[in-house]
Formats: sequence, structure tokens, C-alpha cells
Amino acid sequence: MYVRDNMKRAVITVTPDDTLATALRLTREHRIRHLPVVLADGDLAGIVSDRDIRTAMPSPLTTSDAERLTYLERTPVAVIMSREVITTAENETVEDAAKRMFNHRIGALPVVDPSNRVTGILSETDILHAFVRLLGVSRPSSRLELRLPDRPGVLGRAVSVLGEKGLNIVGLIVPPTPVGGMEAAVVQLETIDPRDAMDALESAGFDVDWPSLSADLRAPNEIVA
Repeated sequence: MYVRDNMKRAVITVTPDDTLATALRLTREHRIRHLPVVLADGDLAGIVSDRDIRTAMPSPLTTSDAERLTYLERTPVAVIMSREVITTAENETVEDAAKRMFNHRIGALPVVDPSNRVTGILSETDILHAFVRLLGVSRPSSRLELRLPDRPGVLGRAVSVLGEKGLNIVGLIVPPTPVGGMEAAVVQLETIDPRDAMDALESAGFDVDWPSLSADLRAPNEIVA
């Protein structure tokens, strides 16, 4: 998954000369938290967030509302914007962009082209939506967990078992944390009742768990201790 397929292209921006009042109004009108700051030619010059604006405002305990409003109307964005901007590119993967946001503890990445012109913005909400699609949980499906020996070929054999049952895999994640020589594979299947898949996998010797299994889905004659 690439940034270009998940970013927002209609970017709301400000210039360094725009006032904080203008920036704050834009964040509220468009329900956004970050505004790239661009020059007249479209080049990225900085970024400002609603939090930056709130932090810069005088305290209401020592300043009247009129004075605070005057400060917002007279102060240009250039005074408080972050000039060292962490960015991404359209051809970068969402995973790499998410890692950069996590490492720098930021909530959005302006997307720039090789000339440093803003072409979009990728927010933490966009990242969340991308990973929901990546995991395959945006459509009706069931989640199975397989505990597998951490050695080549085992996961492929499990996938073959599911393929032989005619089941479509819409998501497959293997967290990189094997414990005691075993790893967990999270498989999202395009079915709301994966019991046939569980039976086939267990018959093939796999250890399978269905987290959504509940009492009303068990066999009528099954006794639950």
C-alpha cells in the first residue's frame, strides 16, 4: 500500500504571512489538526497544528479575551510554525510513513514531490483507515489465529489447506514475535462462519483459535463447562 493511494490531495494550507486567527479558523471549519505552510510558488515552508496555536496563545488566567483575540489576529503563522518538517512522498509505502510518524511522535506528514511542492497530506486517521483495509476487516469476514512452528513452509501449507476448501483469504498478518519456537498467524477469511476452515486446519495438524466463537455458535449438543 502506497501513500499516494491513501493521502488526501485536497490540502488546506496557509502561508507564513497568514494570521493565527486564519489558521485556527481553517482547522475548525475543515475539522483538521494540521496545516502545511506553503510559499507563493507552492513550496513547503513549515507546518502548524491546532495544538501549536493553542500553546502559543496567552493564558486566559492572565489575559482578557479581547487581548487573546488581538494576539491571534496580529500574529503571523511564521512566528510559531515548525520549520523542520518531516515529510513523505507519494511512492513511499504506508508502513514506512507510519513508522516515521511513530518515531517522531507526529500526527501528520505533508506529501511533497521532488521539488518540495505539497501534493497531499497523510494523517494518522488515513494510516488507520489504510491498516483496516490491509487487515481485511472492512468487509464481512472472520478472524482465525494459527499457532505455527517458526520454520519455512509451514504457513504456506496452512494457506494451501484453506485454498483447497475454496476459502478466500482477505488478510494475513504474522507478527514478528515468535515465542518458544512458535509464531502466531492472523488470518482473515471471507466468511462469517469459519468452522469448516477450522476443521480442515485442525485435521491437517494445525492449532487454530477463533476469537469470535461464542456459546450461541457452538453445536447444540455441546456442553460448555
